[in-house]
Amino acid sequence: MCIFGLVRVCVHQMEEEWSSTGTHGGGDNLQNEQKKRKSISASSSSRCIRKCLENLMPDSSVSLDLSRKNLQHLTEDLYTLLNLKHLHLEGNALSVIPEDFFQHLPNLVWLDLRYNRIKELPPGIGCHKQLKTLLLERNPIKRLPVEIGNLASLTALNLRHCPLEFPPPEVVQKGLPVILLFLRKYNNQNLDVSDPITPELPSLLEQEAKAIVREYKRKCDRPPDRRKAFNKLWKQMSFISEFSRSH
Repeated sequence: MCIFGLVRVCVHQMEEEWSSTGTHGGGDNLQNEQKKRKSISASSSSRCIRKCLENLMPDSSVSLDLSRKNLQHLTEDLYTLLNLKHLHLEGNALSVIPEDFFQHLPNLVWLDLRYNRIKELPPGIGCHKQLKTLLLERNPIKRLPVEIGNLASLTALNLRHCPLEFPPPEVVQKGLPVILLFLRKYNNQNLDVSDPITPELPSLLEQEAKAIVREYKRKCDRPPDRRKAFNKLWKQMSFISEFSRSH
């Protein structure tokens, strides 16, 4: 091989080595940069939360407003408020709720998480005993944890503009009681939430009709013909319900 060819080969090898080193180094640098940014954002969130806690009046420790503070993380600073009942976190940049969040705030009754970037809720929410209102509007959450079905205290659930896939739309549109029932059924039967969803829940119309019939049966003891007519109607409705569930 001539000298020029040898030089060309050596230069080519050097370029490949440089390129490979630069690529790997770039990957490490990118990873380090991401860790650095995450650490900075966590520190910034922690400082903001601590500042709000410092300004909190002793007699108002049951309510904390952290709305629109550009928070990206929820830090353990919050856990010092054992009696916290109302927590407002609307309009931040939160994407994750810590796994132990609900265990450390056992007295929470109101949680506003609207307009964040939350994709899922921790299963630990199902162990909460006090939560009454949960606002999730405008979060990219697709699935609710089945453990929410265990929240006997929950009376209000805001899911507007959430791209929910589980529970399915036909369940969500029927309201909170049906949502909780659906989640409890899945949880009790240990079903995989990725399985095809075929809810076997009575429609609101059917529930209302049964409630009306029950009320008439309770009040209309006489005349016998009227009671007989309602008994017949009740049997028909029960047959229709069973038929619809078996097909």
